[in-house]
Amino acid sequence: MHVENNQTHVLIGRPTNADELRSVATLVTAEALSANIVQVLVILLEAYGDAILSLVEGPYTLLTFGPRGKLTVATDALGLQPVHVVRGRALWVTSELKNVGLCGPGEFDFLPENEVIAHDDRADTFLPIRNAERIRPGSVCQFGFDGRGHSMINARQYLTLRLATPQRLKREHARQLTYSLLSASVKSVTDTSGPVSIPLSGGLDSSMVTAIAARHRPELSTFAIGTGTSNEFAFAQTVARHVGTTHRELTFSDDAILRGAHEAIYYNEIFDGLSAEIQASLLCLYRSLESTGGRIVTGYGSDLLFGGVLKAGSAPNDANAELWRQVYRTRWTGEFSQYGANRYGLEVHHPFWTTRLMTFALNLAPEMKVSDDEVKVMLRECAAENALLPEEIVWRRKIGIHEGSSVNSIFAAHVGVETSDYAAKTKYTYCKYRAYLSGEDAPPDAETHKH
Repeated sequence: MHVENNQTHVLIGRPTNADELRSVATLVTAEALSANIVQVLVILLEAYGDAILSLVEGPYTLLTFGPRGKLTVATDALGLQPVHVVRGRALWVTSELKNVGLCGPGEFDFLPENEVIAHDDRADTFLPIRNAERIRPGSVCQFGFDGRGHSMINARQYLTLRLATPQRLKREHARQLTYSLLSASVKSVTDTSGPVSIPLSGGLDSSMVTAIAARHRPELSTFAIGTGTSNEFAFAQTVARHVGTTHRELTFSDDAILRGAHEAIYYNEIFDGLSAEIQASLLCLYRSLESTGGRIVTGYGSDLLFGGVLKAGSAPNDANAELWRQVYRTRWTGEFSQYGANRYGLEVHHPFWTTRLMTFALNLAPEMKVSDDEVKVMLRECAAENALLPEEIVWRRKIGIHEGSSVNSIFAAHVGVETSDYAAKTKYTYCKYRAYLSGEDAPPDAETHKH
C-alpha cells in the first residue's frame, strides 16, 4: 500500500518483472531505488501515463482510492487476476464473485444453462450472469458518482492485443527469439529464495520450462501427476534425470481428482467444463504442496501459442486465427486465475503466458508452428538447437494435460457422459458454479478457508 496526495494505492498480486520496472522508474527519480513496488507503479504512471502498464508482467490489480468515493482499478493485460463488477443491491467491485454471494441471496441473475453451453464465442468481459461482467484485461476503469449519487464507470484500454500480419523471420532468428523470451520469463519467476516446484509430464512444454529453470537455479523440485488409470511417469523420469531435479511421482485417486475439479470451479470460479477438467490435477498438486509453500511454475499455455492444439497439416493461413481464438477464450474461462493456488499458500506462474512471448508467438508465421506431419515445430527446433532435452522428448507426440492421466475420462464418468461430451461437462460445471457462487454449496473444507 502507498498513500500520497490524498490517494491510497493498493496492489493485489505482484508483477513478475519488478526489478525491470524499478530500473525504468529510476530514470524518473532516484527515490524508486528504495520504493516498494506500489510506489514504483505510481511513479511510472505519473511520469508516463497508463500506457506504461503494458510493460508490467504477471498477475496484479492496482486499486487507487481517491476522495469522494472515487475508485480506479487497473487490471493486468492478460486477465490473470480477474476483477468483476456486479450491479445488485449495491454496486460491487470484486476479484471473487463468491464473496458477493455470501452477502445475501439473490445478488446474481444467472443466465439459463442453454445459453452458456450453446457456444464459446464470448467477449472477454463475459460472465454467465446478466447483472455482472468482468473488467476487460489491460484496462483502467474509473468508478465514481454523479450529482444524484448514481454510479458512473469510465473504462479505457492501455493495451489491446490483436493479430498482426504473420512475421516470416529467418528460422535461426526465430529460434533465438523463442529461447531468449522463454528463458527470460522462466528466470524471472524462478529467481526466488523460496522453493520452486514444476508439474512435469515429460511433454515438451513442461520439460522445456524445467530444463531452462535448471540452468538458472540448482535446487528444483519436479512432480509427475498420475491416477490409478494412467500416467506419464516414464517420460517425466527421463527429463528429471536429464536435467537433475529432485523428482517425485504422485498418484491421485479418482475421488481426489474429482475434488480437484470441484475446487477449481469454486476457487477459480470456472463454469467451463474443459477448463475445470484441465485444472483438476493442478489443484491436487497444490493441495499436496500446501505445507511446502513457494512457487509453482508450469508449461501451461504453450499449446495455444505454438500450435499444440492444431492438427498436423492444418491450413497455415487459418492457424494463427484459430490460436488467437483459443488464447482469447482464456480471458473469460478462469483457467489462469491464481486463487486455487493461493488457497494452499502457493503462487502459480506460467512462463509462456507473458505479453512479450504471446505477441511474438501468436504472430509468428504459421508454417513455423505446424507442418504436414508435426505441430509446435518452432518450439521443438528451439529445444533441439539449445540441447535442452533428449531427442525422444523433443519429438514426443503431444498429449493434453487432462489426457495423459485420464482426468478427462474420470470427470466424464462422474458426470455420466462420454469423454468427449464437453457440452454436458460444461452443463455440470455451470450447475456447480451457480451453487458455489450463491453460497448454496461448497467443496469439502471450503467453508473454513474462504478468501
